[in-house]
Amino acid sequence: MAEQCVQYVQRSLGMTLDYAPETLPVLDHYLRLAPHESDDVRVLLAATAGAYFGEVVRANHACRWSAPEADYGAWRIEFESIFLHFNPVAFAHEAVIGAEIVHGGSGFGVLDEDLGAVRSALDTLGTIDEADYFLLSTRYEVLVTVVERLMTFSAGSGASPVPRYFGADAYRAALGDGSVERPS
Repeated sequence: MAEQCVQYVQRSLGMTLDYAPETLPVLDHYLRLAPHESDDVRVLLAATAGAYFGEVVRANHACRWSAPEADYGAWRIEFESIFLHFNPVAFAHEAVIGAEIVHGGSGFGVLDEDLGAVRSALDTLGTIDEADYFLLSTRYEVLVTVVERLMTFSAGSGASPVPRYFGADAYRAALGDGSVERPS
């Protein structure tokens, strides 16, 4: 699906997306220009742009996909050394329509114990202009800030922090029955 996004942008804008974060403003521009009047087109745009966005994140961070076939609402990127997940298709859907798709918008999922660190990271960003809020390039900048803060927070103040790893089972446990497998 990410490759479909690359092809759509190439045909429309004559520019090639290369999975670098610097290409996200090009994708944002394409999403603003692309027709999206019908539900089917919005779903296709969100799925392909979300797949591309997820691949940009995956190419630049230690994370993986959890992507049940054809269930875009359940797709997520899961980070390995910090507990952080999000649905890139939901982010892309909000970028397509320029509004929240659910009350409170799509966002990042973290452990309760990490909420303070995330809030602190978001505070460092200040207020984001409403016109920029839903852009995938903005979401990526926010993501990088949150990841850096969580990495620092998880390292603690010790001289040699214990490495953490959150596997797929940890996410299934946390998101399924509410219990969290502690990192190995």
